Amino acid sequence: MNRFRIFIFFFLSTSVAFSQDLNSFNETLDSLKKFSNLVLTSATDFEKYNANDKLIILLESTLLQKKSFDYNFDTLKSIAVLRSPDNKFKLFNWVLPKADGTYEYFGIIQAWNSKENKFLLYKLKDNSENIKNPENELLDYQNWYGALYYKLIYTRYAGKKYYTLLGWDGNDKITSKKIIDVISFNSKEKPVFGSSIFKINSKFQKRVIFEFSSTVTVSIKYEKQYLVHGKQKKKMIVFDRVAPLDPKLKGIYQYYFPETNIFDALMFKNGKWNYIKDVDARNSKESKADRDRKAVTKKIQKQKGIK
Repeated sequence: MNRFRIFIFFFLSTSVAFSQDLNSFNETLDSLKKFSNLVLTSATDFEKYNANDKLIILLESTLLQKKSFDYNFDTLKSIAVLRSPDNKFKLFNWVLPKADGTYEYFGIIQAWNSKENKFLLYKLKDNSENIKNPENELLDYQNWYGALYYKLIYTRYAGKKYYTLLGWDGNDKITSKKIIDVISFNSKEKPVFGSSIFKINSKFQKRVIFEFSSTVTVSIKYEKQYLVHGKQKKKMIVFDRVAPLDPKLKGIYQYYFPETNIFDALMFKNGKWNYIKDVDARNSKESKADRDRKAVTKKIQKQKGIK
């Protein structure tokens, strides 16, 4: 009987503690939703940055709590939350649209550090404006080429793990960008952005950036698709081919548009993302991450007056 009473007491105590923790987290989640929406929709840059400061403080304090890695943040529509399949890290990522039509990106990586036997936080600093050769620079979390990520792809080769990211960058009033970047972890287990694993036309680069007119949408997805005239589907990063309206406009990206029904791809083989020209891309279902990203960009485009 005593053992039964002890069990009941322990069960009730645990249940109450769990309920209190859950209620506290739900309140925090409501505040995160509030601040993240204000970052997108406030009338002035000052109000947006004020809300953003509060968002960062609250998110950091939440992620420093024990077992916070297991919290469910799926209802945060204005913050992209990507979790690596091996549970190495979570990436929290959002955008602040400014009155001049440009954007600043923010992020926090919550990553497991085996040496310290705990999760550590790495706050990302967007330094896009000062990175002169972004496709070929190795970057860290304090010198980051900012973007809003919507997909994480986990690959391994020869004992090395890579976490490839697909992202969107509103850039400015005349052009937008899509970005394919990659995270790996160095010997100190700190996140590093970029790696020479993208093989494009026999040349290697550390990330892939597409720039094009802000009036159009360019698709980049990770899915199973057919090679040209192929019968077997392969997993690959499939994207619209973008080109200038006239060859004389090469390098003037406001005149770059996707070519109709022409797709290229990157396929992971032997530790590299290899460029494949002219893949036989078919229609596929839109992912939840794509829908959430489109919802955010639609809010931003409405603010900018873009239909």
